[in-house]
Amino acid sequence: MTAPISHGMTKPGYSNGVAAFAWSQALDDLGWAGADGVDLAWTLVDRHVAAGRGHQTVIHWIGADGTDRRVSFVELASESRRVASLLHRQGLKPGDRVAGLLPRVPETIAIIIGCLRAGAIYVPIFGGFSPEAVSYRLNHSAARFAFVASVYRGLIRENSSSATVISLGAGKLGADKPGDIDYARAIAAEPDAFVPLRVSRETPAFIIYTSGSTGRPKGCVIAANMLAAMWPYVRFSLDLRPQVDVFWPTGDPSWGYGLCCYLPALAAGAMVMSVEANASAGVCLDIISKYGVTNFATNPTVMRSLMAQGEAIAPAGATVRTISCCGEPLNGEVVTFFRRVWNCTPMDHFGATEFGLPVGNHNAFSMDVKPGSMGLPAPGQRMAVVDSDGQELPPGTTGYIAQRTDENSRYWLRYWNDDDATRALFKGEWVCTGDLARRDGDGYFWFEGRSDDIIKSSGYRIGPFEIESALLRHPLVIEAAAVGVPDDVRGEAIKAFVVLRTPPQDPGALSSELVQLVKSVCGRHQYPHIVEFVASLPKTQTGKIQRFLLRAPNPKGH
Repeated sequence: MTAPISHGMTKPGYSNGVAAFAWSQALDDLGWAGADGVDLAWTLVDRHVAAGRGHQTVIHWIGADGTDRRVSFVELASESRRVASLLHRQGLKPGDRVAGLLPRVPETIAIIIGCLRAGAIYVPIFGGFSPEAVSYRLNHSAARFAFVASVYRGLIRENSSSATVISLGAGKLGADKPGDIDYARAIAAEPDAFVPLRVSRETPAFIIYTSGSTGRPKGCVIAANMLAAMWPYVRFSLDLRPQVDVFWPTGDPSWGYGLCCYLPALAAGAMVMSVEANASAGVCLDIISKYGVTNFATNPTVMRSLMAQGEAIAPAGATVRTISCCGEPLNGEVVTFFRRVWNCTPMDHFGATEFGLPVGNHNAFSMDVKPGSMGLPAPGQRMAVVDSDGQELPPGTTGYIAQRTDENSRYWLRYWNDDDATRALFKGEWVCTGDLARRDGDGYFWFEGRSDDIIKSSGYRIGPFEIESALLRHPLVIEAAAVGVPDDVRGEAIKAFVVLRTPPQDPGALSSELVQLVKSVCGRHQYPHIVEFVASLPKTQTGKIQRFLLRAPNPKGH
């Protein structure tokens, strides 16, 4: 195991750090200063090869079966060129969408970079979704190609999408289908060469789908500039130190947080631990202690599961220098526990699919951490709390968390094929996603809830619409509403309030039946943990369900 590291390095204060920040330095760090357009593949891998770091490990992958594999910049660059060549030969044009339905495996990162190299817009899709949810994302984005792991091949049903499937691990589990392109065979036949492509920083690079709160999930178009927009997060919030840190982001690259950890870290030249198994307490303790993780980025659910193991986890954290959390508010008990047991303060960060990660408690600065607070804006990010007219509110007043971007900080561009929803996101010149907060007298942000009823459970952002729609498929269900309720482990548990046509003969059996129905329609990560049968749901005069009343300690409408 790696020897314990020192935590005593002197850091600048927050105010001094913000004052010293300049976007020109960030662009210079990325190799973009004065450039006419950007080549994302060059930024992520090629420049590191050119600088003589080609044989440095960039992805240290631990398979679910314990396989230990190290991938160098040279290997990642080579495979991504072959991916780009394959897509080009199959007729892909810049701006075409390419989906990825992939687990945490080394090929995933090569495919993402290969898509960017070819000028495609990459559409990450989580493997925990149902076939219906996968089909919606493929069709809404009009994906021309889909890289699909065999274990997920059954999620794309026959005639559900026009995307050409490129199957990874074809033949395993009987998952490959006639007409699929076998990834390994195809890549082996492609040349290790591709003409570099430069794009403007405003060019769409990704479509990341929202959770869907009041309707279908929306496709967030993310700019090629995302590497610059995320640079303050990597440099100051994560305090990532390339060549030194053993960096483990537990998030999945098929979600926004995972993608925003992996790619900027690669751009920085850092090594990323990629662990295929889900981050249970046991997996975390094993990986952290065995590989000497120094920089740990995860979600509060993982932190709470570790805390539940008690003081016995103390030895495993000997090498951990920084802990970063995102996904839901981090409660003070977690902060206090890890300060005491690991001598390390978990730093809470706030992000949204439309924002990136612009607010947080920053590991690179010496700053007061107020347990329960989201922290302060990252350098270069302009954030505020505003009212419904886009006017900034005074300290202590709850309003919308708002972001104003420019050419350097811009992350989100628009919603895919939804001009009305794009316009609705703006309050004046501010982008507001529906997250509510207040600021205290020191400028710290404090999360107050969501105006659009997003549920944050186990690090996932889950909208009630899909869950409710699934419940309504049952013949006994008249109405349904899903809300998040406090949960010590998950942050929020999903609770479904269900109105039935007739009283159930066996409430327990019907509850189990409804849970299985939602799992089959929506996916295993977004199903009700609690089902309560009620006579009616609270509504406005116009018939809108008032979910905030259902989240109250004694819900109305029973």
